[in-house]
Amino acid sequence: EKLHMSKSRPNVECIAGEWRRPHNDLQEQNVGGGHKAIHDDATAAKVGLSLAPIHGTVHWSQLTPLLLQAFGPAWFETGSISVHFVNMVGHLQEVRAFLQKPDATKKAQQVQVWMEHVDGRVVFDGTASVGLKPGEMTTMAQSKIAAIKPVKGRLLFNRHGAGTRSLEPEPAKIEFDKVIGPLFPFTHQRKLDIITESHPWFAEASGSSSPWGRAILPPESFNQIMLGLCGTSKVMRYPDIAGDEWLHKAMAGRSPVGLFGGCEVILHNGPIFVGEAYACSREIVGVGETPKAEFRWTRTFLRESSSGKLVAEMTLQEMQLKNSLDGYTELRAKSDAFEAKAAKL
Repeated sequence: EKLHMSKSRPNVECIAGEWRRPHNDLQEQNVGGGHKAIHDDATAAKVGLSLAPIHGTVHWSQLTPLLLQAFGPAWFETGSISVHFVNMVGHLQEVRAFLQKPDATKKAQQVQVWMEHVDGRVVFDGTASVGLKPGEMTTMAQSKIAAIKPVKGRLLFNRHGAGTRSLEPEPAKIEFDKVIGPLFPFTHQRKLDIITESHPWFAEASGSSSPWGRAILPPESFNQIMLGLCGTSKVMRYPDIAGDEWLHKAMAGRSPVGLFGGCEVILHNGPIFVGEAYACSREIVGVGETPKAEFRWTRTFLRESSSGKLVAEMTLQEMQLKNSLDGYTELRAKSDAFEAKAAKL
């Protein structure tokens, strides 16, 4: 077993993957709101980025061989991954994944995971585990949510507070030969053709050789199946907010340009299978802002449709760039003023 030196963490004993060149496969992503996605070159340039970033969870695929080496097939049943995205990666830029050397004597454990550019800049930083439930570990996402500072005034893009739940479940399903949806405008087979780390358990022809007798989703597809509009046109819905008509009118169907700040998936009863019907229910677990962005953390629960069994959960930080919406400052001032007035009543 080879241990590697990492440029960003020279003192951490770790195992490393190969250098890979991931694809930016979301240049044609359809996000609505009167703009293209941040994965489009012109849109990225407009909001001040030097490159169009690859969708962050694409990089999870490079952890596949490391997770299997560290934890074996059990990772796909009771594993977790939880990362904070640090530096962006452009189309076909070389990156490498690292995983802290696990303790071979432990069945259940948590380790550090990270990814680096060739020059040592960190792409993501986080944790991975096997055999641990949410209350038995502190993940990267949990530590970020715990550190959210209270918002002064009222956010413009995130009107619902923590604790708000989606009104009804949405179906979700990934099949080999069907386009996943508007957020992932390609088939699962196309994804597997360009994935950075393939595995026989993922493929249609050899999936039956997996320990579960059928094809399973690779780590990067966990986000796809839980993000929404996956094999369905049913959109996620939250309760209407009274008194927000002025804002709907001012927004006129526009939305900000968004990107992921962090993402976590915990497998309760995995794996997640290709061709299986699932249902997603959601709860907002945190909202906040930075000088440049608003954000919300949403936890999505993935259940098997036939049995209702909880299979996995995803906790996702979605950032909305303030400078991507014309008139943000004025609208936010109005929102803050309404909030101040309501607080006095």
